[in-house]
Amino acid sequence: INLKSKLPLYDQIERNLRDLIVNGHLKPGQAVPGEWDLADYYGVSRLTVRRALDELVRQSWLEKKHGVGTFVRQPSMASIAAGKLSFTEQMRSIGREPSNKLVSQQVVAATEKIARALRIQEGDPILEITRVRLADNVPILLETACLSTKQFPSLESHDWSKDESLYKVLNDEYAIVISIMDHTIKPVALTETEARYLKAAAGTPAILSQIIAYTPNDEPVEYAWSVSNGDKSEFYFHFQRTE
Repeated sequence: INLKSKLPLYDQIERNLRDLIVNGHLKPGQAVPGEWDLADYYGVSRLTVRRALDELVRQSWLEKKHGVGTFVRQPSMASIAAGKLSFTEQMRSIGREPSNKLVSQQVVAATEKIARALRIQEGDPILEITRVRLADNVPILLETACLSTKQFPSLESHDWSKDESLYKVLNDEYAIVISIMDHTIKPVALTETEARYLKAAAGTPAILSQIIAYTPNDEPVEYAWSVSNGDKSEFYFHFQRTE
């Protein structure tokens, strides 16, 4: 708790507890410490803690069981946190089991946009992997990832029908670590094709997410875009100003 912050104390507690849930420190079904314990820990009144908890209950992060306590709610949606780079890591951190369904994997010529993102020449060969990403067998994202075959020559023969994290494969087989990501999102509506893969209705509100992933040395590794099922997922962002 930052006593010098302009944010109300209950708001700071609410954000802290929400971060603990999103980052997997508080798991679905886990009991949250009691109001008196939290009040003592944060150094605030019980009323302040109760206000924070009530707000998290209203937002469906927590649920109160009368006479038992307050618990982290089993998620009805998949929360995609921008701070975690791997979809697999994100889903496991919130207690969801990730899996994939391969749509296609093929070597194609890089378009001007993809070539610029990966810092290669237009027309250079790239591996294009399209998969449906699922959480507890519920389709969440239709994702296409593009990587240079010159940089990763053996990836095109990899079996991407397995439930594997792309970033884990890059780490294990190439010692490539993704640590930087440019991430843009914008609202869209699902096309008929996208809706079919995501088992949703065409025209359902969705989020188009585009990323460029980099190594710690600022070398581009992946250009990818995905469309999320707006009925089954939500994006979570946490911002903090550093002077």
